[in-house]
Amino acid sequence: MKAPEMANELKNDLKALKMRASMDPKRFYKKNDRDGFPKYFQIGTLVDNPKQRERTITEELLDDSEFRRYNRRKYSEIMAEKAANAAGKKFRKKNKFHN
Repeated sequence: MKAPEMANELKNDLKALKMRASMDPKRFYKKNDRDGFPKYFQIGTLVDNPKQRERTITEELLDDSEFRRYNRRKYSEIMAEKAANAAGKKFRKKNKFHN
């Protein structure tokens, strides 16, 4: 098996596969113990209905409205939590210990 050349689209698809556990919170995937991308792998093509399929995994995810809605909701929750934490830090007294 030859090592495929790493194009940007291919890197994006591999990143999406690595983060697939965060895409669907109700589905369990084993922990990914690999730090980088694999050197040798193969890519297949689904021959189904070309009107429903996109060219890459990332394009399919971006076209999926339910996935986008979930990501938008989680992003807003995280940003609201960070803003609340930052607002709380502003009003804390700074303790300075003098000897």
